[in-house]
Amino acid sequence: MKKALIGLMLLMAGAHNANASQYEAAGDAIQWILPLTAMGMTFTENDPEGRMMFYKSFGATAGVTYSVKVGVNRTRPNGADHSFPSGHTSASFSSAAYIHQRYGYKKGRFAYLAAAFVGWTRIHANKHYTSDVLAGAAVGTLSSYFLTSDKDVDLGAYKDGDSTGININWKW
Repeated sequence: MKKALIGLMLLMAGAHNANASQYEAAGDAIQWILPLTAMGMTFTENDPEGRMMFYKSFGATAGVTYSVKVGVNRTRPNGADHSFPSGHTSASFSSAAYIHQRYGYKKGRFAYLAAAFVGWTRIHANKHYTSDVLAGAAVGTLSSYFLTSDKDVDLGAYKDGDSTGININWKW
């Protein structure tokens, strides 16, 4: 995995010579590879409790991200709808934060680099603004931080008529 991430960093360094669609395709692939890797680790680590935490955190990330997308409906830099927050970035950071929270920083650090690359590709391909990517990273990271632990936290999203929001219940 280290070699693959070094390759991604080299790609980013040469970005001025490359076509945006090349990076977009790589980001699209990594956006799926990261959650599959995180879920796969629950099997290789024989961690059924962690698997349930992954499902919960990844589901919360998706629910919050897409509820906010519909509620805010910000226009993308390329003119399309539903820019804020970045779904690719929230899924990637949710997976990276899950790996970090459940299996340690040493395993999670490379996942964070890959997630950052995904966010960068979304900006580079003119699909998102920087604020969209930062918000997606925050949603994904926070959902995994709170839901991949022994903390008594429930995180969810709601849509009620014209209202869209996020519910966070934290018992302390």
